[in-house]
Amino acid sequence: MTTPNPPYIARGGDLIMSQPLALERCTMYSFLIHADRGALGRLLDAQLNVVTAPSTIYRPLLPMATIVCADIVKSYSRTPPDSDKGWMAERDFGVWIPVAAGHLDRRGEFVVDRLVWYLPYVFVDNVAAMVTGRDEFGFWKQTATLAMPTGPGEPGAFTVDALAIPRFSPTTEAEVTRLLTVAPRADASTSALSTWSGAVDAGIHLLGEMRRFFEIDVAHGLSGLLADWELVKTLFDDAITGAVPMVFLRQLRDITDPRLACYQAVVEAPAKMQRWHGGGLMGPHDVTLVACDSHPIARDLGLAPGTISADVGFWTQLDFDMDAGRVIAERGGGG
Repeated sequence: MTTPNPPYIARGGDLIMSQPLALERCTMYSFLIHADRGALGRLLDAQLNVVTAPSTIYRPLLPMATIVCADIVKSYSRTPPDSDKGWMAERDFGVWIPVAAGHLDRRGEFVVDRLVWYLPYVFVDNVAAMVTGRDEFGFWKQTATLAMPTGPGEPGAFTVDALAIPRFSPTTEAEVTRLLTVAPRADASTSALSTWSGAVDAGIHLLGEMRRFFEIDVAHGLSGLLADWELVKTLFDDAITGAVPMVFLRQLRDITDPRLACYQAVVEAPAKMQRWHGGGLMGPHDVTLVACDSHPIARDLGLAPGTISADVGFWTQLDFDMDAGRVIAERGGGG
């Protein structure tokens, strides 16, 4: 007999807001960069498939990652009594990886069941957003100082300054480090769209740009998921129509042995657009990733630290909800 989950115990000072969450007047900038498919696969194996396999397997859809930088004017809970408590603003910068979730058939071939996004790094500028994201969903959020332009087409760079450990050693003190910079090139320009049909047309144009973006990878013989362009179109069609499914790792350390997790689960939850306000395409940007032992972003993406090109990008302004999710697989139950 399964024991029902106990009621959540609310305490003073608890700023965690119950899901689903409403996020309004969000301006989101997305910059597409090359990544190494093998490195992405190893990342998914270590952080997701170790929990879910063999029933569910996650594989990188493309040799690509997206740097997403969002400014959210208003975030609040849709669930009483938290819905009556108030709201807050947040900035949210992260690394997004397009992923195919599926299973192996009787012949051992991978069959795609659905498409999701995995966010191995997320930085936010307030602690309530960090603990809500971690506890409610499994967003791997860390607080940081985040800077960005005042709006689409305005001057300025996107930067992440966070507490980090540059080199692991017993004598190294953690320090605030600039981990990420996304800066426009001199020839960068930003377009604006005022209608939904214009956004759809821009989405089609973006897919065409992505074909050219990955032409070098196709030329080197990449096959499998990348060859099935319909999967890529489905992923971005979902994003354009307002459905963005995400996958997360939720876990807690064991109290007696810190090498173990007392609870560990891979969960999925969707972000659903409620209203679209506008969007457009972005000109080329340079993305700089700093080498850092505590935050090996470049290594996890299979890249050398330094500056790489983001020739394809877009921005959008929208309202969306972060909805309740479901458990894909879980393990643990110790102390």
